[in-house]
Amino acid sequence: MEKSFKRALLGLLNALFSRSGAPPSLPLDFKNIRSVLVIRPDRLGDVVLSTPVYASLKNSFPQVEVTALVDLAYQNLLANDPNVDRVLPFNKRNPFPLIKNLISARFDLAITLNKKFSATAAALAFFSGARWRANYKTNEGAWLYDVQISPSEGVQHETQNNLDLIRTLGAKDIQKAPKIFFSSEEKQKTQAFLEANRKRHELPLVLVKPGTRVPAWGWKLEKFRTVCERLMESGRAEVFIICGPGEQEMVDSLFDGLALKPFVLPPLSLKELSGLIAKSDLLFCNHTGIMHLASALQTPLAAIFKHGQIERWGPCNTRSIIFEERNGDVLTPEEVVAALDKMLS
Repeated sequence: MEKSFKRALLGLLNALFSRSGAPPSLPLDFKNIRSVLVIRPDRLGDVVLSTPVYASLKNSFPQVEVTALVDLAYQNLLANDPNVDRVLPFNKRNPFPLIKNLISARFDLAITLNKKFSATAAALAFFSGARWRANYKTNEGAWLYDVQISPSEGVQHETQNNLDLIRTLGAKDIQKAPKIFFSSEEKQKTQAFLEANRKRHELPLVLVKPGTRVPAWGWKLEKFRTVCERLMESGRAEVFIICGPGEQEMVDSLFDGLALKPFVLPPLSLKELSGLIAKSDLLFCNHTGIMHLASALQTPLAAIFKHGQIERWGPCNTRSIIFEERNGDVLTPEEVVAALDKMLS
């Protein structure tokens, strides 16, 4: 019944709101395009891996004003990005101020980066009132998008999925690597934090995040504890623990009773955490969004994949090692410690 309702609703939208006239020829003539809206209201990793799109648009069309639409939680990640002229935050609980801004903005082009149809992104593209709207080709989005690009065959990295869209639209000066930018004040704040909280400045700094959004997607917590304990006891590294929202109690109990305890980071904004990752020697975590911050900051990375396609969502742009543990409980702390020791060497 749900599928039938969705099909009927999409059929109604297609009948009421289908774009009239022939679709524009490709590549687009950007001489007549002054404003571009890039829509990516998804999770952390999606936002980080979309940053090459902004740089590629600015490199190819310097005259274009680029606006990024991202979730409210991630808007500060794009602060100081010279390739983004404006950030529009998407607040799921109160989207009406954003919709009002979209309606009044009158964009020339709206680009939705989601490879699969997203009802949220489609609604935001619709309210933008953009002259042209571009997305990957889907049956659900046929009524909305003028430019529908067929996705490439096979699996490729998500950065390339994003860039394929704007290549087809006409961008030629492509920036492939994700990147996060900092102000001088942010850099100074990060340095002051490290000077105040590091105890062993002579050792490499390893950041560890044992938590994950879905517990089944994470390595066993006691194994993270063992790895941290071995690194500290051997004097191989100084360890800081990243504590995500709602993870404080879990982290406190995880390291309770250790003679040498890692430093648990206080609540930080994503931009502050990014600054610390940029200054660390290694990040060790599950396959989570934070992993992509290391890629954007060129910080060496060790990640455990229990789900997801590595070809599409794996680390890029930095030295990394991936541990796969798809089924069962086979990856040992000893294997991980040996690999981390080799990376630190």
